[in-house]
Amino acid sequence: MAPLAVGLRRFGAAALLQPAQVNGYPALILRLDGEIDTVIAVRIDAGLITGLYAVRNPEKLSRVERETTLRR
Repeated sequence: MAPLAVGLRRFGAAALLQPAQVNGYPALILRLDGEIDTVIAVRIDAGLITGLYAVRNPEKLSRVERETTLRR
């Protein structure tokens, strides 16, 4: 994640990394000019990172800020 944060410097103040929980995983939400650009979720098993999931699809990102109630 550190290289990502360093790479964001080129965007200056327009880039913001926001910690979050997405689908039960710790995640970072990248905002550019206030809009969600990318979500990166980290899967951790037994203290080890076992998966990184990055989403940039605008249709999927539009749901990130909505809380959804699960029903049976």
